[in-house]
Amino acid sequence: MGQDENLSLWKNDSVPRNPPLANDIKVDVAVIGAGYTGLSAAYHMKILRPDEVVVVLEAECAGHGASGRNGGMCLNQASIDYMSMIHPETHKLTYDATAQCIKEISELMKARGFGSFIRSSGSLLVNLNDKGIKKSRDYASEASSIGVPVEFWDRGRVAKEIGTKVYAGGLYDPNAAEVEPMKMVQALKKAAESIGVVVYESSPVMRVDEGRPMVLLVQGADGEHHTVTAGTVILGTDGYSSKLGFFKSRVIVSHTEMAATEVLEKNTLSELGWASRLPFHDDHIYLYHLGTTEDNRITIGAGNAEYFFNDSVIYRKDLSKRRKALQRELVRIYPALKGVEFEFVWSGVMTFSLDMAQSVGVMGKNRNIFYGIGYAGHGVSLAFLFGKVIADIYVGRDNEWKRMPFYQNRLPPYLPPEPLRYVAVKSYMGYLRMLDVMRSS
Repeated sequence: MGQDENLSLWKNDSVPRNPPLANDIKVDVAVIGAGYTGLSAAYHMKILRPDEVVVVLEAECAGHGASGRNGGMCLNQASIDYMSMIHPETHKLTYDATAQCIKEISELMKARGFGSFIRSSGSLLVNLNDKGIKKSRDYASEASSIGVPVEFWDRGRVAKEIGTKVYAGGLYDPNAAEVEPMKMVQALKKAAESIGVVVYESSPVMRVDEGRPMVLLVQGADGEHHTVTAGTVILGTDGYSSKLGFFKSRVIVSHTEMAATEVLEKNTLSELGWASRLPFHDDHIYLYHLGTTEDNRITIGAGNAEYFFNDSVIYRKDLSKRRKALQRELVRIYPALKGVEFEFVWSGVMTFSLDMAQSVGVMGKNRNIFYGIGYAGHGVSLAFLFGKVIADIYVGRDNEWKRMPFYQNRLPPYLPPEPLRYVAVKSYMGYLRMLDVMRSS
């Protein structure tokens, strides 16, 4: 498959790796990928079927992919419906489902000793101009009428809460949270292992042979290969899925960048007027997002996305250019931070579909391949939720999910093979950048 290097701040939170797979095994459920989707699915499935054998196969270490590199924003709604009522008939249902999951994530982290690494103070979508303000006002009014508790904040209230006057206003969601990504991975891994899930690390899946049962070829220690025979396979691989032959024509594999400052003086955030530590992001398509860490750093990410030929998961550009761009944006928002250095700059992989919608469900000719895909920046909360949905589908109690827009959503449309895919995707991403320019004018 080829693995990309993890340069993130959060990699320092990794724990010693579990041993790799050392022999052929037969199991009920094999989960590929020890990120949020895979660990959540394994955990919830083992709760529902405690007598079944559930294993997780991770190519590197738990959280090596997007689950250990994201910005930590734990947002409500699927991204397509976020602060915009695309699916009004289910908008409140999906909000309530994700809000409940964020509470469950917080409870799970507290139970596993990581409670100080999740902050449930909400999040803020900030508007760049009057066009965004109108959209936010209209949404806040409509959402409030159906019981979604978002609040519209004017320029003064935004400045009071986050200490900058560069935004025209914003939408506050009190039920969102901010989490330190790898701590959430650790909590999920511990929770899953505590009820009998076995996690193999340094065990990349090299091939998946579909059938009943499924047969997985896994590279173990010293390069030897073993087989895992499983009645059911769960794909917790998101941006790495195409390397196993899945979703190659359905989702775009993109890279985004992040940076984290050096540890700041204790009173720096208060002096900035950001004592609330409220995480926020702007209303661009290629949005910037900012947050803080438990040890008093500021994180800033995105404002960009890259696609590399053949869905490559290897970042192939110079991160120093993105370092400068992220530095400029941070100083634009907080001029007093001029001169503050980034200690970490990194990239991570995520997927999105052409309509920015997500999908969770089961597929394959034998209906024994489960998946969650296309998180488009909402993977912290949605991946945990999709793990629950997968477990419920598996045991046949998924009626409550069937009304949700992400349930068995058919991702549109087919993307062409390379090299046409590269041309099509780069053109589409350029079109999105043009929309951002128009949105800012």
